[in-house]
Amino acid sequence: MKLLLRRTATAATVGTLLLGGVLVTATSASAAGSSTCNIDDAKPGSVWETSTSNVNLRSGPGTGYSSKGQLRSGTDFTYHCSYLTSDGKNLWYYGTVREGYHKGVSGWVSWRYAHLA
Repeated sequence: MKLLLRRTATAATVGTLLLGGVLVTATSASAAGSSTCNIDDAKPGSVWETSTSNVNLRSGPGTGYSSKGQLRSGTDFTYHCSYLTSDGKNLWYYGTVREGYHKGVSGWVSWRYAHLA
């Protein structure tokens, strides 16, 4: 009986740790909207477009955030603001897709894959 209780307690502890890990991951990679922006280097409302195919539209400004879908080359989006990483090496644009399958969806695109239309 003691062995069974010990195994049950161990399984419950492992389940809790796994659940806690999932919750922490979900919290740290949750969606980041325009309130995350730290610079405004272009006119809000300007039209930008993706410069290559399979560009991830991300839920936050970084590759650690989930993809909301991929955009085709030339997909237009309305620019809202930008986020420059603390190391100054990566710039992310926050905007809303204007056309195609993801029309109306807001998200983040790396500066490497977008330019002013």
